[in-house]
Amino acid sequence: MYNHISRRYHNLELFTSPSSIFGSLIADVQHARESIDMEYYIFANDRTGHLFTDILCRKARQGVRVRLVVDGYGSRKMTRSMQSRLRSCGVEFTSHALMCRARNHRKIAVIDRRVAHIGGVNIADRYVTGNGLGLWHDAQLRIEGEGAAVDAIARLFDYDYMISEDVVCEVPMMYSGGGMQIIWSECRGGRAMEELLDDVVTSARESLIFTTPYFMPPRSVMRRLAEAVERGVSVVLIVPERCDVWVLDHVIRQHIARAVAHGIDVRICRRAFVHSKLAIVDGRRVVIGSANLDARSLRLNREVMAVTDDRGVVAAANRFVDGLSSLLRAPEAKDMRSRIPQFVCRWFEGVL
Repeated sequence: MYNHISRRYHNLELFTSPSSIFGSLIADVQHARESIDMEYYIFANDRTGHLFTDILCRKARQGVRVRLVVDGYGSRKMTRSMQSRLRSCGVEFTSHALMCRARNHRKIAVIDRRVAHIGGVNIADRYVTGNGLGLWHDAQLRIEGEGAAVDAIARLFDYDYMISEDVVCEVPMMYSGGGMQIIWSECRGGRAMEELLDDVVTSARESLIFTTPYFMPPRSVMRRLAEAVERGVSVVLIVPERCDVWVLDHVIRQHIARAVAHGIDVRICRRAFVHSKLAIVDGRRVVIGSANLDARSLRLNREVMAVTDDRGVVAAANRFVDGLSSLLRAPEAKDMRSRIPQFVCRWFEGVL
């Protein structure tokens, strides 16, 4: 899958601090001349959400075509007044069905069909200033250029926008070329994310580093990780000490216990929340996007991931992981002890 990544047609930057992530996104949106397409799982009713509402309304009044897609469940706290204001300013606003079990978990921004942002960051204060869990550590990839990668992400947005408007249309083709790949999945359809993860794990020869906020993988994925350890690959898993959904802490603890039993080097991040969905393969390839290492992301939700061996991106990803090192510790017994029966945990995995 990755054997022919060579020539590059894109300017890639990986941002890993709130100031760089939101600074670059806001700058690109403010400089838009023709179009702004944004798609987020969470668009919050808070300071950051209102800031972006102000910017999008201003750009729409300037004559820029602005489209915004949000997930009905993830953005359920977005008020009607926010939505009404966006529409009254000319923003083409739509949302993925609130009651749908499968969710639109993508985080995409495309500006003038020339610049694209994808990653794990939503539009909410906690990605900027943190919350009771501490600072949130996340990553976002910026892709600039007239090449096909940005166009592929733009076509993916077009598809999601039309689907949210109940327009029947053909699923766009995934992208591979110019030094990177863009892979996405459909609600309830296909196993693109699971197949990507399988390729990532089986292609590793020396090392695998994962950061994920929700470690609840299907058994097949855990088996692949265990097989990688058996063939001598160093598998490191970085997860937060606590997650933002308290009941999932108990679910995740069961999976951490299994991972440790299989020889996976689990690292617990203290006093901070690792929200990035990132993998570094053999220190030379980066996978980044919206998909968590859980069954919902791998088999149910709409997700999008990018794969690249761009040296600048790889260096930035390694610096990001190195920067977490002072916050990491080995798992203790409490990190692997769940107070919830396994069958209950299985139910929560599919719902939350």
